[in-house]
Amino acid sequence: MPPLASPANSQQRWGRKQDPMDIHGTAADAAEIRARVATVPGWRHRIDVGAGVVTPGNEDTSEELRRLRLPANLQGKRVLDVGASDGFYSFECERRGAEVLAIDDESSLLAGTGNGFRVARDLLGSHAGYEARDVELLDPATDGMFDLVLFINVLYHLRNPMLALERLASVTRPGGKLVLKTYYRTDVRVWLKGRCIGFDIDRRPKWWYFPTTELGGDPTNWFAPNRAGLEAMLGATGWTGIDRIGRYGDRIYYHATRSA
Repeated sequence: MPPLASPANSQQRWGRKQDPMDIHGTAADAAEIRARVATVPGWRHRIDVGAGVVTPGNEDTSEELRRLRLPANLQGKRVLDVGASDGFYSFECERRGAEVLAIDDESSLLAGTGNGFRVARDLLGSHAGYEARDVELLDPATDGMFDLVLFINVLYHLRNPMLALERLASVTRPGGKLVLKTYYRTDVRVWLKGRCIGFDIDRRPKWWYFPTTELGGDPTNWFAPNRAGLEAMLGATGWTGIDRIGRYGDRIYYHATRSA
């Protein structure tokens, strides 16, 4: 697999630059696309779906793409996007040449209205697969093996995080890559002028448990590790080369490699 690197141009989609009236080319077509986008009540990802229309997500996907440092060339690779949500990262990996399977158990959709993956896929003409399913049910016998696994903002939503990391390892080829982003904790944490500043009192691995709605008022937020706790669990579940690539606010980013 090519070295992990930031994309040269995250604004270029499907191998060509976008025209303001791209895909269909008329204002009427843009209105039709906007109408399709409006059928999804709550977008998370900002996705350029053509004709100058961008889905109204609250996540700055261009900035996240820079932070995640995905491989620039995924030609001939299989990618698994776990917790794919509206699918921005799935479609981006497909644009870079990958065959993509996206899964999401949709448990974090508190409104119960579903995500925008299918609508975005149709508008983009994407061939990425999508299944509403649990990460714990991944099976190499039925799902095959993947070269790259995306695990973005999922870990803290899981009742069994260690089992999930083991299942991801089971469907990743030896030498394959994991790209992980998650909420994490420190023993001491303060927000100062919009920045999260924190530190641990000691180096012990720790995990915090939230039995109800203590974390963000969301009943699907179950666990949060400190840095040592996350790195220890990755090492115990089949991952090596564990590399922290960034920390922004209360989120931490890692690359790891599937052990042989």
